[in-house]
Amino acid sequence: MPDYFAEVDVLRNGDSAGNGMTLQLTDGHGRRIHTVAVPQEGHSHTGPTWAYIFENQGLTLIDPGAEASFEVLRSGMALCGLQASDIERVIITHGHADHDGGVARVIDQSGAELWAHDIYQPLLPFDPRDLQMSANSPIKEAMWETARANGFSPSDSDERNRYMESRRSHQVGHHIIHGEQQGILRYMHAPGHSPDEICAVIGNGTGSDIVFTGDHVLPEISPHPTMKTDYTREMRQSLPVHYQDPDDSYGLLTYLRSLQRVADLGMAVAILPAHRLYNNHKFNFQTAQRAADLIRFHNRRLGRILVTAGPEPQPLEDVTRRTFERRKLEGGNFFAALTEVVAHVELLEDSGDMEITDDHRLRRTGRENYQELLRAL
Repeated sequence: MPDYFAEVDVLRNGDSAGNGMTLQLTDGHGRRIHTVAVPQEGHSHTGPTWAYIFENQGLTLIDPGAEASFEVLRSGMALCGLQASDIERVIITHGHADHDGGVARVIDQSGAELWAHDIYQPLLPFDPRDLQMSANSPIKEAMWETARANGFSPSDSDERNRYMESRRSHQVGHHIIHGEQQGILRYMHAPGHSPDEICAVIGNGTGSDIVFTGDHVLPEISPHPTMKTDYTREMRQSLPVHYQDPDDSYGLLTYLRSLQRVADLGMAVAILPAHRLYNNHKFNFQTAQRAADLIRFHNRRLGRILVTAGPEPQPLEDVTRRTFERRKLEGGNFFAALTEVVAHVELLEDSGDMEITDDHRLRRTGRENYQELLRAL
């Protein structure tokens, strides 16, 4: 049992990944946090989404999960002696289907108020995939050339279309800003995995805080950083003026800066993530040290990509296949790995450590300025 929880009670067991599991966590101050592992729609290597329910100026739910998992959430809450109709506030850590897909069902049952980051509502009309997939740079053009050569093309599904239709109807009742304090929670803006990502910190006192990290910090796996993007004129005009620079919300450097915010909370602060709290029949209780570990992970990956690229121009596909183990490139995983490499190449290009040739190959410049960027986080 981790030191920062006095009790961890399993109210319902799940499968090996935790799907359906329901817990009651009691911290050192006697505060109870209930959590239900709600399955995602279809298979996902990240596992279920952990929805957290606790009292904070009314019953609060963080991330209801996917729309199709509402009954699992409701039955798990019942084991905790709670009903969906009791929920007064729904907090969304970020706008991805496995986090806010169930918002409409919960609000329909409870009349709860929706809380999300200030940039969440303006971005709702736009598909997050479209923001990432636009070819607005030579490295993005190389990405699509490589993707098409490997048989990948973006596709729609009935589930995806339903989600996009549902999310456009969300109405945020309270727009969260960085540093805001509400009851026991203090909110942090943590863009990089998603532009609207937030973390919420329960302040129990020095050394005993708890932070809900959404997808920003996860055990076992590295959350996927966004690639850089650009806004259309329509999108830019829909955003508050202080969010109109996409470099403040997207890209690997933005993600690393947000990781440093969590690391700065202190290595003893407990994290409650949206995924992988339980996996392979074991719990993964961790601290904010994990954020520092992820920064070091990306530091190593940046160095590896530089070495892999070498002084002679290399195709993006070759760099990707040399960066990842073969098993991690199988099936649909290749495109995810490809975009991960692109996010790192973008940082290396911005730091002057790598350049993209006219025929869309990667070449190392011989410099390693990225180390300065990371030291300045």
